[in-house]
Amino acid sequence: MRAKIDVDLNDVALLVRVVQRRSFSAAARERGVPVSTVSRRIARLESALGLRLLERTTRTLRLTDAGRKYFDHAERAMDDLAQGTGQVRELQDEPRGRVRIATSSAFGPAVANVVYLYLARHPGVSIDLEIDGRRPDSDSGFDIAIVTEILKDTDDFVAREVRPMTRKLLFASPHYLKAHGTPRGVEELASHDCITTRATDGHATWTLAQGRTKRRFTFAPRLYVSEFSAAYRAVLAGVGIAMLPESLCAQDVNKRHMARVLEGWEGEAAGVYLLYRAHRSLTAAVRTCIDHLLAELPTIHLVRSAREN
Repeated sequence: MRAKIDVDLNDVALLVRVVQRRSFSAAARERGVPVSTVSRRIARLESALGLRLLERTTRTLRLTDAGRKYFDHAERAMDDLAQGTGQVRELQDEPRGRVRIATSSAFGPAVANVVYLYLARHPGVSIDLEIDGRRPDSDSGFDIAIVTEILKDTDDFVAREVRPMTRKLLFASPHYLKAHGTPRGVEELASHDCITTRATDGHATWTLAQGRTKRRFTFAPRLYVSEFSAAYRAVLAGVGIAMLPESLCAQDVNKRHMARVLEGWEGEAAGVYLLYRAHRSLTAAVRTCIDHLLAELPTIHLVRSAREN
């Protein structure tokens, strides 16, 4: 016979949000309580379980091995409870509940405008819209994400195309090229200042193709930024060469504010996608929000939003 363990489900739900938000203070702000209250309730849960769930320093928050196992079960349980509540509420005509949407700062203003319209149409729904410089990842706890790249663990998500694929090309400002010269081949990029939106341990790799010929260029970026809108502005400022969506830069090339670099070579194509969890029963609120975003986002100027951001 298993020993009975008394835990407060509110404490379990709070643990899930602390881990999803990666912060005691963020979870405290969300719940409208002091950080000390969050700390005390997590400690109470750990005491009830007789296990250390979290290792916390001034800068980092990490699950212990036991904490990871408990969190995985707890998150699923909280999702099941939320789905059960949502399904009961779906017996009513109007969608109700809370929807968590994550997007990058590049698309933030455009997505926000579409969200405002949705809220006006559905007074029973509340939305958490997280606009962040980081790419949303599988641990972000979102219901819906708007991204330019499909996440690596795609089996966990359904990806719906919002905007079709566009080529990614190399661009620099005329001012930069005048000062540093124009590279004539992929190997000459090594002597230039390069800007990237993806880097690991201080290094980045561009995969470039010219017809059937492919080249990989690995480099230490002069500038790393997490958003292509920031990389776009850095190119205009003459910081260096960046790989950017063609649709974002076409207007600036026509106005001679930017110039193509290594014409004939291009990077991997990129699109804009809406992601949602593949293995969850969607509440009416999430389902109607997905439908609304898919209907409205293609009609607005996401590229202009990214350019002006």
